[in-house]
Amino acid sequence: MVSPKEAQPSRDVELAWNALASSRLRVTRARRGILQVLASQHGPFSAVEVFERLEKGVCDLVTTYRTLTALEEVGLIRRCDFGDSCYRYEFNTGEHHHHHIICRKCRKVETVDLCVADALERLASRRGYREITHTLEVFAICSQCAKDHKSDE
Repeated sequence: MVSPKEAQPSRDVELAWNALASSRLRVTRARRGILQVLASQHGPFSAVEVFERLEKGVCDLVTTYRTLTALEEVGLIRRCDFGDSCYRYEFNTGEHHHHHIICRKCRKVETVDLCVADALERLASRRGYREITHTLEVFAICSQCAKDHKSDE
């Protein structure tokens, strides 16, 4: 459990709190706690998983959902859609761009620091597009699930 009072904020979290203060959003205990959880523990996490990682009493589950939505709208967190009807969230420093490989069987998530879509963003920019973003998630069967499947045959 991460307490927004007890945990020492990282530089990224302090920058996020400052960005929050300069946006239209107040710096609340729930927002501070959720940012601290997402910045200190590598996700991405579902809203329920974020809620379970918060210190008891920081906020309720409904507030967690609302806060995640608000933090996403101002760009402090990123929503990941792995095609299983459950959004997951991760801290968005803007500096560490990455993608994920997701196992279709066990749902294990692996972070990939390589980005093959940067060239597409540059192309879109040259063609006059602005505020360009992209998401890329790779879905596959991990080696352990593939091995388990072969042993079942």
